[in-house]
Amino acid sequence: MSQALRTFGRIIARHWPALMAWYLGGEALHRVLIEFAGFVGGHTTLGGLLLLPLAVAARLVSYVAMYLTVRPSLPHSRREDAGGIREFGSATLAAILPFFAFYTAWGLLDADQIEFFQIALAVALPQSGEGFSQIGDRGGLISVGVLPVTVLVIALVARLLLTRFAARLPRWTIILATYAEVLWTFMLFTLVARWWTSVLDWFAERQAVGWLRGFGDWFAVNLEPIAAVWEGTTWLVGILVAALIVPAAWLTVAGVIFGTTFDSTPAFSRFGGGAARGAAMSIARTLVMRLEGLWAAVTVIWRGGPLLFGAYALAYALWAFAEQAGTRGVLLLIGGHERWFWAGVFPLITVAIAAVAEPLRVAIVATAYDSVIGRPRSGLDTRPSGVDAEASEVVVAPLDVEQEGTFGVLGQQERQQDAVRRRFGKA
Repeated sequence: MSQALRTFGRIIARHWPALMAWYLGGEALHRVLIEFAGFVGGHTTLGGLLLLPLAVAARLVSYVAMYLTVRPSLPHSRREDAGGIREFGSATLAAILPFFAFYTAWGLLDADQIEFFQIALAVALPQSGEGFSQIGDRGGLISVGVLPVTVLVIALVARLLLTRFAARLPRWTIILATYAEVLWTFMLFTLVARWWTSVLDWFAERQAVGWLRGFGDWFAVNLEPIAAVWEGTTWLVGILVAALIVPAAWLTVAGVIFGTTFDSTPAFSRFGGGAARGAAMSIARTLVMRLEGLWAAVTVIWRGGPLLFGAYALAYALWAFAEQAGTRGVLLLIGGHERWFWAGVFPLITVAIAAVAEPLRVAIVATAYDSVIGRPRSGLDTRPSGVDAEASEVVVAPLDVEQEGTFGVLGQQERQQDAVRRRFGKA
């Protein structure tokens, strides 16, 4: 525990200004890109749709930068061969999928899309001149249809091609690879969220659902103890989600950014042997290796043991309580004002408080992660988030390197070392 406190204090003392700067920069860029995507979406929905994922990516990049900034202060997770633009780009690529999943589950993606739609609609309506029915392909309305599916497929194919031929492409193509990854992931979670919403709406209209609601209302009126137990259970589930699942999700995101790997290579990572060639097997190996890295990051949640995770969850809960209390205290201090006043001031207050709170959250998560990595029984280690050893030095995602070449080189080195040991042993 004392070492964890020292690590936390070291992070705050060394990196607080940098963490605050990265957070504010990410939020400012996110705000600008939302406005710009909404403006373009008011003229063409497709153009706005191609720009909106960059707003989410701005927040992703800021968090990746924050965690990589504190890495040198982590005694068990720092690496001498880590750092630089190559690790930054590689870690960003690796973190896109889990970050978007968390971003969508927490409702932030939906909030961005609603704001984008409001801005685009405000631009498109005056131009249409005849009302909502004459907007056409403007206005930023995103629905399940041919357009988003087409964008998803094209972006995914482009990403796979850039991965396949990364060694032959110039270094600047990492920008295109990152954008393609962000775009197809954004569209995937957008379509899944829209589909899930339609499923829930369909169920809500079924007669059986109405019957169950009436049955529940009858229980609430006639059997108050059961209703109280149900409400208490619902409240407890909400508390558990906030107290356990959210900190666990942030721990997973940090694990992906830091490049968590297993001490011993799992059997499924040797998928595709030396005889497997071609684009299809290359893509399959890439997906399997991505899943391995994500799974290694997920195991950080429990490989530290219940005591360590419990202490981390408690620290995270105290942080969340302090952030909410601080926000409430500032609002009470300002006092009551007109609606127009809060429309301009409230976002500034929340960003200012978050600029203080987010470095603390990063320090808490990074300290917990480093404590897990420091346990010998965890069986986990870190790598410098995916540096490609090819002579061309193209920046690629940490799990996009074709794996059989790597293991072949390592196996050859081990055989050479064994031969040398045998010679010295005979001598």
